Amino acid sequence: MRNCLRKLASILVRLSYTDFMINPFFANKFEQAVKVTGCPLCFMRQQAESKYIHSIIADHINDPASRVHIINSLGYCPTHTWKIAEVEKKEDGESLGTSIIYEHLTLVIRERLEKLKKYPKTLTQNNPLLKQVQKYLPQQASPSASLRTDTPCRVCVMAAESDDSYVRWLLEGLSDPNNDETRRLYRQSNRLCFDHLRQSLDKALPASAAGLEFLLEDSLDMLKALDSDLRVHISKYDYDKKAPRSEAEQFSWLRAVYFFAGRREGENPKPEFSDRQEN
Repeated sequence: MRNCLRKLASILVRLSYTDFMINPFFANKFEQAVKVTGCPLCFMRQQAESKYIHSIIADHINDPASRVHIINSLGYCPTHTWKIAEVEKKEDGESLGTSIIYEHLTLVIRERLEKLKKYPKTLTQNNPLLKQVQKYLPQQASPSASLRTDTPCRVCVMAAESDDSYVRWLLEGLSDPNNDETRRLYRQSNRLCFDHLRQSLDKALPASAAGLEFLLEDSLDMLKALDSDLRVHISKYDYDKKAPRSEAEQFSWLRAVYFFAGRREGENPKPEFSDRQEN
């Protein structure tokens, strides 16, 4: 009996440790992300996207399973279509992979358009009887249905999956009662953007409730300070109230943009990208 209790206690200790132990992979990525401008999780997602795009170009252009997904999704979303082409051209100095993907897609779209060649003539048909009958038939699909898809862009799917993991791992790290490292790093960051804050609310679990509580309290403090700085920043545009702005006031509009829009791909405005001071 005593041995059973010891084993149970050992299991509970391991479970407790696992619940709160920050993922080492996430910890390393997060430590780098808090050093960049903007939402750290936006940066981590963008890094994951770039890594996946490189793998597409290097390893998956001619992979049968990947090609099936590319055809089913009719390529990638506009953003990632350009990204793949730009990355390949920049990294390899050529466009072979992009050409292979879109030669195949071009053939697919050609075949589907061939089947639609007769559609314009149906628009000019004037058959009253046919029109009456059509009222009682199931509604036909949109003419462009074959040129659309419900299969999402694979890079978008991967980015969403990365987001899900990063948000959960952040909440777990912030909930760790024995390690304040994640909270310390988080305070060094520009904080989460609005979208990742919403995701945190949706993905929090009982074990990560403490982390969510920390995020909400920190976000409220940040927004309170931001609102105050924005108000003063706005007021000092009044000719009668012109006065030098503090650094927090001067950069308040940029902080607001980062919060509501998140970190964009590529170079992001630094704090010095702000309104000029006028004495």
